[in-house]
Amino acid sequence: MKNNILVVAAHPDDEILGCGGSMAKWKKKGHRVHVLILAEGLTSRAKIRDRNKHTKELKNLSLAAHKAAEIIGVDSIKLLDYPDNRMDSVDLLGIVKTVENVVDKIKPNIVIT
Repeated sequence: MKNNILVVAAHPDDEILGCGGSMAKWKKKGHRVHVLILAEGLTSRAKIRDRNKHTKELKNLSLAAHKAAEIIGVDSIKLLDYPDNRMDSVDLLGIVKTVENVVDKIKPNIVIT
């Protein structure tokens, strides 16, 4: 049986550092692998979150995540824009609904967090 796997990570690069080798192995075995990254992964370094101040860096981070996904061969990658290391400032129900929407679309039988 081929699995439909969803990897949920907090920040860009967590998915690769956390289970990149496993994702590559699953793909070689013919499984479908999808990646969902919740937070943008950069603005926590500043005292105040200002995405406009970091547009270039955020774009480069997104491009790097997409390139890593391409190298591994994942079937899809979705990067969300929740605040880096400030997820506790976001309404929990909003986060849950966002993840539920992705789960409803992908219909994974395995979820890795």
